[in-house]
Amino acid sequence: MVPQILALDFDGVCCDGLHEYFETSRRTYARVWPADPVPAAAHFAAFAALRPVILSGWEMPVLLRAIARGAPRDRILGDWERVRDEQMAGGSLAVPALITRLGRTLDAVRREWIARDESGWLDLHAPYGSLEDLRRLVAEPARAVLVTTKEGEFARLVLGRWDVRFADIQGKETGVHKCENLRALIATWAEAHGRRPRLAFVEDRLETLRHVTTHPDLDDVALYLAAWGYNTEAARASAAADPRIRLLTLAQFGGGSATWPGDGPRGGP
Repeated sequence: MVPQILALDFDGVCCDGLHEYFETSRRTYARVWPADPVPAAAHFAAFAALRPVILSGWEMPVLLRAIARGAPRDRILGDWERVRDEQMAGGSLAVPALITRLGRTLDAVRREWIARDESGWLDLHAPYGSLEDLRRLVAEPARAVLVTTKEGEFARLVLGRWDVRFADIQGKETGVHKCENLRALIATWAEAHGRRPRLAFVEDRLETLRHVTTHPDLDDVALYLAAWGYNTEAARASAAADPRIRLLTLAQFGGGSATWPGDGPRGGP
């Protein structure tokens, strides 16, 4: 059954921006740690392989710092939070201030890059699957909404290049957890239609989906883990064994929500 509201994550679900993430992280690294050598382009393969550990964008330059300093890949995958905190300790800035600086510098680097070479920046973003499939998918429900931790302004530029039209784009600037985005979508629909909507949410972070499952008021939201996104084999296996979360392949995603596995979203008729 096609959902009435389809909520999609951006990075790792709609967009593969690994090359942009890497270059933006290198430029941010050069500003935040100017005394260190800028990580080499040869680190891209390790960065791509380890990208699934990232929960927030500000962590990407820290991941690059760990790679450049020789942190073992297995340790990064298995104990990322400890590795991350080690890489951030001992500098001139306290960790909270460093986190703020990393986030602001990442956004500033992107804005400057776009102002200077918007086309070149856009070229480093690729859709998963075909744009025709993505356009058709977001046209199926009454409302298709992008829910992302990226700044909405950056997602809008990419989607504009692709001519993919969402009813709304809710980015980092909303300042809320994705559970709150889902609640707001449900509440707005219920107020207008007198019933809860059938809502499906596609995300590539298993931790985010697991967090949704801890909220009983979101029990009727259909949850899908994007198997093609920034997650690990272990995360995909865990999702496949979870009765509340469905593992979604890229072929199923592009084929349309009516064909997706499971019982589909519950809610109003």
